[in-house]
Amino acid sequence: MKTFFLTLLTSFVFFGFNTRLPKTNFPEPPASANRLFYIQRSNNANTVIYDANLIADKKINFQKPIDVYWIRYAEKGQKEDLSNLQWQLAYGYKTHTVNPASNTVEITLNAFKNRPITLDYHQGKLAAFTQIKGCRASLQKVFVQLASTALIPKVDYIELFGFDSVKNQAVYERIYV
Repeated sequence: MKTFFLTLLTSFVFFGFNTRLPKTNFPEPPASANRLFYIQRSNNANTVIYDANLIADKKINFQKPIDVYWIRYAEKGQKEDLSNLQWQLAYGYKTHTVNPASNTVEITLNAFKNRPITLDYHQGKLAAFTQIKGCRASLQKVFVQLASTALIPKVDYIELFGFDSVKNQAVYERIYV
């Protein structure tokens, strides 16, 4: 868990820090048929999007199961690829288990290695399942709250938002650093 926060902290140093926007002003990313989840941070409205990369017959592309990119709301709202540094330190992922028979993949985010994410189908749609508040839930959104310290931003907490399809309810977890 500490690795996640240290990596996020490093990425904020490299990619700028600006606390002008409260999280309530953040735009909702446009809907996408392949959307898995997204990450927003308190330093600006830019959003990291995670979309499923599917091939024929809604099968997961096992070579690259997720397309990850920015929507740069704080600029012109343009779509932009992650830099290599952003991919390696924070927003990229590693594929761990591939099961072509069940069309599932397990990944971990480079900055959050302690909580694996399984790409699996539920009611005909691919979702990113992880543990939220002790239950298996489809991850919808991650929010990272930063606090300003002298020159280096500090991660106060992260929030996970998802949906527990067994209990048919939204789930939420705040993780403090």
